[in-house]
Amino acid sequence: MKKFVSLLFTLSIVVMTQSCSVNKGLAGLSPAQALTGVQALLGNSSKNALSNFTGNILGNTVMQNAMPKGLSTLTGLLGKSSQGTKALGLLNNAISSSLPDVASSILGNATKGIPAADALSLLKGGNTGATDFLKKAAGQKLTAALLPAITKNLTNNGGLSAITSALGGQASNLLGKGKPSIADLATNGAVDGLFSMMGNAEKAERANPTDPVLKKIFGK
Repeated sequence: MKKFVSLLFTLSIVVMTQSCSVNKGLAGLSPAQALTGVQALLGNSSKNALSNFTGNILGNTVMQNAMPKGLSTLTGLLGKSSQGTKALGLLNNAISSSLPDVASSILGNATKGIPAADALSLLKGGNTGATDFLKKAAGQKLTAALLPAITKNLTNNGGLSAITSALGGQASNLLGKGKPSIADLATNGAVDGLFSMMGNAEKAERANPTDPVLKKIFGK
């Protein structure tokens, strides 16, 4: 009888311990708390990603892996000559001087607009769940707003003519006959690179949270 009572006591302790652990982190969050967590996660991830858009952004490994084939081909060709390298600098400048201002407001508004009812599922959505959601929600809007900004900067800094000149005879094959323009390639590459960097930052924050709110959710 004593052994049976002891067993019941042990089982009750185990059940209570499991119950307490379930209530920690994600399981115990209200919709409002989950929304605060998602917004903190995306805020930190976007800030981290946007901070990388300086200097030689086209040389960033994450950017290079994310960029469309057309932009990768373009930058590869430009990098083979001193004239092309100078043109690449102008392209880098156009991207880095356009994206942060345009993206920060669009991503910020999209993050604020996330429904509280969806927040918990985003926190449970895997390593890049929140970023993936934001890309679907705001990716097209960001692309549409960024294209004219990059086009303007490439025109003003002479990048469009410099790139075309550096490409020489290859320009018509790469950019002609209905293919994406230089500004289109730069815009799509910048947007894809931004969200890839955000995804990496989100994954890192989930694994080792630095934000006080996120420490309560993902902290070990």
